[in-house]
Amino acid sequence: MEAVLRIKLFVTTLNVVILLALLWNYVAVYRDMPNRFTLSLLLVTAALLLYAVSSNPLLPLLLGFRHGTTLGPFVFIPDVFASVAAVVLLYQSYS
Repeated sequence: MEAVLRIKLFVTTLNVVILLALLWNYVAVYRDMPNRFTLSLLLVTAALLLYAVSSNPLLPLLLGFRHGTTLGPFVFIPDVFASVAAVVLLYQSYS
């Protein structure tokens, strides 16, 4: 189980870093072009960032909760998909 937890910790931390870079970029774009599309990109990125922060296994430990049920690889697979989506958004924003 420790290997799965380490993978989840790595993936969720990677998501937070990527989404912070993406949020930074979208804020800069919104300052130049304040429109509804850019604002929606900011909101989606903020929501994904909150998901990444809340799904990080360190958060419950920092708040004093113990790790719950074990689901094997299904604990981190959604985070892998979220990180792929974040990487695609980041790539598109710099292209």
